[in-house]
Amino acid sequence: MKKIRIKKEAKMFLASFLATVAVIFFLIVVTALYYKNTKTLPPIINSLIEKVTNTETSGLENNLPMNILVLGGDEKEGGRSDTIMLVRIQKDFQPIIISIPRDTRVKIEGIKGYSKINAAYAFGKAKLAVKTVEDLLDIKIDRYVALNYEAVKKIVDAVGGVDVEVPFHLYYKDTTPGKELFIDIPAGLQHLDGEKAVEFLRWRHNSNGKEYGRGGDLGRIEMQKKFVLALIEKVLKPQNLIKLPSIIQTATKYVDHNFTRNEMVWFVQNAGKFSSQNIMTAVLPGYPKYIDKVSYYILDEGKCKQLVKDLNEPEIIKEDIRIKVIGETGSEKAALIKGELESKGYINVGLESQKSIQNSTIDLKRINRKYLEQLKNDIDLSTFQVVYSPDYEEKYDIYIKIK
Repeated sequence: MKKIRIKKEAKMFLASFLATVAVIFFLIVVTALYYKNTKTLPPIINSLIEKVTNTETSGLENNLPMNILVLGGDEKEGGRSDTIMLVRIQKDFQPIIISIPRDTRVKIEGIKGYSKINAAYAFGKAKLAVKTVEDLLDIKIDRYVALNYEAVKKIVDAVGGVDVEVPFHLYYKDTTPGKELFIDIPAGLQHLDGEKAVEFLRWRHNSNGKEYGRGGDLGRIEMQKKFVLALIEKVLKPQNLIKLPSIIQTATKYVDHNFTRNEMVWFVQNAGKFSSQNIMTAVLPGYPKYIDKVSYYILDEGKCKQLVKDLNEPEIIKEDIRIKVIGETGSEKAALIKGELESKGYINVGLESQKSIQNSTIDLKRINRKYLEQLKNDIDLSTFQVVYSPDYEEKYDIYIKIK
């Protein structure tokens, strides 16, 4: 694994969906929805399957887990990948999405000195981007998917635009030749067409610098999360279900990938096994820093190694699991759960009171789901909602909130 200078006390970015993943999983989810409502596959999918009728797709699940590098961007950005994500499909079809901040400081093969990781795609397209991520995380990338924002634009227009709550006035103007960009979106609930949606997604900070603290990759991730939720809500409306075949056909025009035909058909056939409700997301742990007047995202090597290790779901030891039980002030439920856990052999259990709790939840701070499996063996979790919010800066592995 390539060495990256790290800082001991670093704050990781919040995990969330990004626009590129919305498009990729959009294709899978809407196909499943179309089938659910019509009991048939979209015409374009049927056409694809007819072309490979002699293709044997059974058994491809044996190739799982699969690591897929998702790249998204705009040629106006100099060919750099605006979005970089590692999507891992586990054996039980559980998707895990690891966001890699575009400003991550790395060594790129053939390039002198350090660069931002999004430059890899500009220098050597998908092949070099894949090599850079493999070197960075010491993992094997099985497949890649690359697309540009034109796909997002076409899809948003196809569903009639999306409504998004804009937290503050977004204003940015860049007149640099070849990189021209003008963003002007007022605060409040806004109806975004395809063009405005792309502006919304590309925003990082305002021209006057006053909103920079809420910008950068952190602000962008939060903004893109809002967009994805709005897009999904719009796609699920009945009037858009009949448009799904044409939407799928349009989106595929702007995608480059190295999936085999067998794999494409297999993913379509198994689309119903994927669920947006249990997708786990995380961001590579690290912190932003200026070096020689250039903004970078510096990875925390130790925490990144732990995150990658958790992807393989190694066995865990009950005595090592760190749990914080949080209950409403004055309630005895939290203390009872704490006692029950300790009676089952958990020795690192903390207790905390909170004024009010909306829902009883299990909040997992690791992407290794064996933590949850261990809990299920020892206590009744039927009344709890599971929340995946991996954060390798947290002191505890699991937070149990009891209403």
